[in-house]
Amino acid sequence: MASEKAFNGGKLFHPFETEKVGKWQLIYKEDFTSPEARAALEKGVKLLKVDGACTVLHKENCSWRFCQRQDNYRGEESTLDLPKGKQPAHYSQGGKEHNYCWLPVDPKWVCGKGKRKQFPGPDTYQTISKAVEDGNLPDPSDPEAPEWITCEWVGIKHQKNMDGIPYDHALVPHMEPFVPRIEGVSSLADFVELAKKECFEGIVIVAEDGTRFKMRCEMVEGSLWNKFWKKKPADPGVTTICPQVLCKDGLLRRGEDGSWALVES
Repeated sequence: MASEKAFNGGKLFHPFETEKVGKWQLIYKEDFTSPEARAALEKGVKLLKVDGACTVLHKENCSWRFCQRQDNYRGEESTLDLPKGKQPAHYSQGGKEHNYCWLPVDPKWVCGKGKRKQFPGPDTYQTISKAVEDGNLPDPSDPEAPEWITCEWVGIKHQKNMDGIPYDHALVPHMEPFVPRIEGVSSLADFVELAKKECFEGIVIVAEDGTRFKMRCEMVEGSLWNKFWKKKPADPGVTTICPQVLCKDGLLRRGEDGSWALVES
């Protein structure tokens, strides 16, 4: 869950400046992007960053409306009255200015045919309803429920599914306990060391005032994440730090043996 101050249309700030290596890859430099970024890394809370598609739950008429983020290079044409995002200049890989808007997902959206048929709308809205029923998401009819909750859309049909989630479409809200805390990272050297030992996408740093920053393991040379991400296809289930996941059947956790299991509600 995020406050308006902490949310930039789904795009968070990087605490370190970057430099380009090769044609596309960026790596972190030692220089902080701001004094606030330094303070956040040294004193803020670090949470697991999950690989998936950026989405949001927007509270409308006492129900959750699920929206997917849309990249838009030609302007800010938001389909909902939510904060628009703009890619920070120091993380520009192609010289273009990213902008983002939000597209509502139809609860009845079904795509594909035969063996390729999938149910992104029905699966996801069933996931949301189940999570509210089990108390894993706030009831949108509650006046105290937030206006919106940011999430990662994860599963077999999203990104490379390196977490090995056994559902086509599932959700990871950007809040504890779904994203665990990452301890022992208060410098770039700490992050580099961790990225070479553990396989995970990155961390989200929450400053004391609620502002959020992010660090990605792909921006560390020699990280385990890069090693597996670059495989075609990537090996599923290779991550060593995992979220808790909401699916249409309930809450999923991954055990020490690497298998996912539903948690009894």
